[in-house]
Amino acid sequence: MFGLRKWSTPVLRPAGPFIVGGVAVFYLVAKMQDAMINSDEYKNDPRNPAVAAGKKDH
Repeated sequence: MFGLRKWSTPVLRPAGPFIVGGVAVFYLVAKMQDAMINSDEYKNDPRNPAVAAGKKDH
């Protein structure tokens, strides 16, 4: 009764678009965050985490 069955339940195929969408959103948000941190408006702001980490390439 339990164990391997004749028809296994598909998991990755129906969830594939959601996984790809999640990865794309994660990547795009990370790129936007990096662009905003390195913008001229926040380049020398003391609240900028890149300044606090000691990045000198600003």
